[in-house]
Amino acid sequence: MRSFTMTICIVAGLIFPYALSAQQIQIKQQATTKKGFLYFGFGSNRIFYTPSTIHVKRGGSSPLDFTLDKVKGRDEGGLKWETAPQFSYAVGYYFVKKNFGLEYHYDHVKYFVRQNQVVHMKGTVQGNNYDKDTLIHPGFFMLEHSDGANYAMFNFVKWFPLYQPLNTKFSMTWLCMAGLGFVNPKTNSTISGQYRDDKYHLSGYIVGLESGLRLNFGSHFFATGTFKGAYANYSDFLIANGKGSQQWFSGQFNYMIGSKFPL
Repeated sequence: MRSFTMTICIVAGLIFPYALSAQQIQIKQQATTKKGFLYFGFGSNRIFYTPSTIHVKRGGSSPLDFTLDKVKGRDEGGLKWETAPQFSYAVGYYFVKKNFGLEYHYDHVKYFVRQNQVVHMKGTVQGNNYDKDTLIHPGFFMLEHSDGANYAMFNFVKWFPLYQPLNTKFSMTWLCMAGLGFVNPKTNSTISGQYRDDKYHLSGYIVGLESGLRLNFGSHFFATGTFKGAYANYSDFLIANGKGSQQWFSGQFNYMIGSKFPL
């Protein structure tokens, strides 16, 4: 009986590593039977802006042409339901064999000029010249891309496996993206007494890098937490009887949940 038990242990010791190897090969083969997978993600964001220089110019009965230096701005605070919340979504396809993906990523981010800050103003308002420090207040200057500063980007995507057990029910991946695209804001402004609630307008371009963690649950669901650094150039947004421009760097946290489908 003791000899039989020892024989079973020896045979098991020889077979188990082979079976484990075979299982790993089978899993790998199953993963590569499809060319890739389509995925969708949706979530929210928080974004922080560097100070920016804002230039506005308009004609008509109340002409102006001036620049405000180092203006501070803020977002609306992420997922707030009193107004349309800041949201993000992504649609992409990942090629398993080529080990990279392509993605369209849209961020509905919001931007508000902070009130009651002192900035340097230089230019003209109704023929009067200004070159001095000026207080921004609602009676003089209000500017917001509040229906979205709106980043629309096309990204190249790369994933690096961090943790992937054999049962494949849960895994972790590090996500890296690089992309470029356009900005499409809807600007609301009141500048020196003239108000305009604008339409969506293609205003410039954006380039950025994004990286973070992706958690995969089963075969079809995932959650991501990423950080994006971007440069956005708004060379042509609309105000009453005129146009404006500004540019900034931004840092942004994105949180998403989504689904993927092998194709």
